[in-house]
Amino acid sequence: MDKKQRLLDLIDKAGRGSIEAAEAIAEGYFKGTFGDRPNPEKAKKWASYAAKHGSENAQKILDALK
Repeated sequence: MDKKQRLLDLIDKAGRGSIEAAEAIAEGYFKGTFGDRPNPEKAKKWASYAAKHGSENAQKILDALK
């Protein structure tokens, strides 16, 4: 599965309430997995959502973005 399809699948799962998928999206944008380079704005958006719902890993991403 290519990067774009993986991202679309994760967005679909996150849209249906998967905090794990939102966390994976945040991590992908943070590390640059879904593009040519990291995207801090998108990483923060998805990490904020996941952290608000209890994801410790997403909170770590948010802390790293500060």
